[in-house]
Amino acid sequence: NEPAQMILNVRAGYLVPGLAPDAVVEVPCAVDAAGVHPLPVTPLTGASLGLVQQVKAVERTTIRAALERSARLAVAAFAEHPLVDSVTVARQLLAGYRARIPQVAALFDADPS
Repeated sequence: NEPAQMILNVRAGYLVPGLAPDAVVEVPCAVDAAGVHPLPVTPLTGASLGLVQQVKAVERTTIRAALERSARLAVAAFAEHPLVDSVTVARQLLAGYRARIPQVAALFDADPS
């Protein structure tokens, strides 16, 4: 029952203006017997906010790709990532994951795209 401060993944709620309330963010939190209490964070602006929004969009597309077993969406998720410079590279990345990780290959094997 000792209070502590920890960095935890929590729903953004209204902690980070510019992100969807259900987006997951990693922020400092106070933790006590009553639960987890996210602490206020400095609002993101400009390029920083844009980068976080872009990566959150990649995460959402990645989740859809897995749920729908869609290689097309998996390629789209890779292509949306700021460190991937083309759809060609995105296709190569997915092919590499499929070749090296049986669970990824199995997830997308039934998908014709």
